[in-house]
Amino acid sequence: MRSFMEGLLFGTVVGGLLGLLNAPHSGKENREKAKAYLADNTLAVEDLNESVQGLRKAIQSLTNEGLASVNAVSEEITRSIESFTQQAQPRINRINDKLAVLTEDIEKATANMETQPPAAADKPNQ
Repeated sequence: MRSFMEGLLFGTVVGGLLGLLNAPHSGKENREKAKAYLADNTLAVEDLNESVQGLRKAIQSLTNEGLASVNAVSEEITRSIESFTQQAQPRINRINDKLAVLTEDIEKATANMETQPPAAADKPNQ
């Protein structure tokens, strides 16, 4: 492993030196090109960073608006359910009252049927 690392280091140094010696431009020109390249890439990275920040703000804004919309809809549904319950309660009470009367009538009819003797029509002919 050590010989591999030494070979890699040696190759990097030799390749760099050969690249500098065989470069078609002078060192000054290469430095100016490198500075211009770095400046262009720095601007591109800054633009990208600004775009990402804008995207984060837009997502946060949409999230907040979405939560506000969900809360508003939830509150509206709750109000509608409460209103329906208030409007339906008198009807429910009337239905319960009629059901109680009907249950009472059925109990009375059942009790009457149990206490009355069978009708003459039910007796066999003699």
